[in-house]
Amino acid sequence: MKKISIYASAFMAMFLLTACMGNDDNAEDQKDNTAAENTATNDQNTDNDITDDNQNNDADLDVADKAADKVEEIEEVKDAAVLLTDHRAYTAVDLQNGTNVSDDLKNKIEEKVKEADTSVEKVYVSADPDFSKQMKEYADRIEAGEPVEGFFEEFSDTVQRVFPSS
Repeated sequence: MKKISIYASAFMAMFLLTACMGNDDNAEDQKDNTAAENTATNDQNTDNDITDDNQNNDADLDVADKAADKVEEIEEVKDAAVLLTDHRAYTAVDLQNGTNVSDDLKNKIEEKVKEADTSVEKVYVSADPDFSKQMKEYADRIEAGEPVEGFFEEFSDTVQRVFPSS
């Protein structure tokens, strides 16, 4: 009788170990399936007003090369950089010598930006050389893959200084 209980105990132990091994494989499969999640984003929560007029402060800062190329098609514009955040485009332009920023030129720039990206609702334009240099640096940093949270507050401060009513 002792032999039967030993064999029964051994059989039960093997059965339990086999059942547990199946769960380990399943856990590994699930871990492998969730590992493909993309974690490289330029999103950051912030309390700055430049995002959604204080409604939803998730800021996504992107370089709008297509919009910049469209703005550069304007005769008076030598170079342009456009950064987008939540349906707003911040446009820095270098103008041809002797050109001033007029309302007409701002309207042309706004049209080109909205033509390039129909989701843009508001376009801010500046020909300030320091702002233009700073915007190009931000664009370079984003395109290099640097996380936005590293300089988003600096970007927000710069935008608030140049466009106080934004």
